[in-house]
Amino acid sequence: MTAIVGVLSRRGVAFAADSAATHITQTGQKITNHANKIFTLSKYNPVGVALFNNLDFMGIPWDFIIKMYRDNLGTTKFDTIKEYIDSFWKFLRDNNIPPIDIQDWFVGLSVSCYHNEVHNMVVKEQGELNDSNLDVYLEKFNKQIDSFKITFQKQKTADEFTTYTIEDFNKHKDSINNALSFCTVYLPSYPIEFKDRFIESLFKFLCTESHGYIPYTGLVFFGYGGKELFPSCHEYHISSAIDGHFKLFHCNSYVVSNLNNAVIVPFAQTDVTNTVIRAVEDKLRTMFYNNYRVSIAGFRNEIVSQMIAAKAPQQLIDILNGLNIEKYTGEYIKGMDQYIQDNYINPLIETVAYLSKEDLADMAESLVRMTCIKRRITSTQETVGGPVDVAVVTKGDGFIWMKRKHYFDPKLNPQFFERYNK
Repeated sequence: MTAIVGVLSRRGVAFAADSAATHITQTGQKITNHANKIFTLSKYNPVGVALFNNLDFMGIPWDFIIKMYRDNLGTTKFDTIKEYIDSFWKFLRDNNIPPIDIQDWFVGLSVSCYHNEVHNMVVKEQGELNDSNLDVYLEKFNKQIDSFKITFQKQKTADEFTTYTIEDFNKHKDSINNALSFCTVYLPSYPIEFKDRFIESLFKFLCTESHGYIPYTGLVFFGYGGKELFPSCHEYHISSAIDGHFKLFHCNSYVVSNLNNAVIVPFAQTDVTNTVIRAVEDKLRTMFYNNYRVSIAGFRNEIVSQMIAAKAPQQLIDILNGLNIEKYTGEYIKGMDQYIQDNYINPLIETVAYLSKEDLADMAESLVRMTCIKRRITSTQETVGGPVDVAVVTKGDGFIWMKRKHYFDPKLNPQFFERYNK
């Protein structure tokens, strides 16, 4: 897991990230504290990128991909940060990243995972598969994948899969057959209809906006384009690719302007930063609102109960029963949110707008370290920790490291910096 915080103002943008990474193994989870999550996207221009969640793209380390792009970009300069982002995705496609064989492997993985998911649901309902219940098993299996297919058809199709067809997907027939044969090894022979229905249901699933069986990576691009006076950052999620079609989503953009002087935005584990900004933890805030809704409804019901006992007029009882609890709860929530905005968020943002570059960096780092401390002193896993890397990007000075860890001693490796600065 990760804690990343970006602090943007008209003076520049500061990003801080911890170094913890959670690795899933066959025996559990392993947390290390040496991951790099902030990178320069260009050696020559004020643009950077931060990573969270999955630090690999279908098995390929993102830091390797970013450094390849940076070398390919060279001195090329774009007018807007959006053009840098578009150039990055184009680089992945033009260079077959991930390679076709890995995309083919992903299809086989999806076949296995989807089959096992449905298989386990059927077995849980009817018991272990044996010769006596094979027909019933196939019937329930087909019924379940048909049900899933109907559900997936109602979901929104991922943008890059709107033109992807079942015929395109069937080009992976060898991987599909191999994976499906392995999954159904306990079946003497499965009907061709079973296979076709399964593939069609899986295809519908893979075309939805769901990331599927590979965790997504969050990429946050930040900085300036050549003609942009103020900084911005843009969050994308990407998980997988099939035949060059990416499961890629633009989630949010945060832009500094004359009307929006500053932004504080956390990514991944956001609870501590949001508590500082709003003066109340998100879960606690939600609990207040839900309890208020329940209390108001309970109070109304108690009055109605007392009036019924007192034999009050039915017309009056009906009026009380017809009160719109959601309306009054909504007004309460709206009022509280406005109070938080006016008395906590706005004053903080106004202050951030006038901070120096050094203070922006200190603020971003402090918010990440506060998250580290909270994880350390609570009973949860320390999924945020290790050294905190801090970078500041300004229009005039470009990308500047304020704090950066190395896995080597920089004094012993001057050749690294000589190569980087060429």
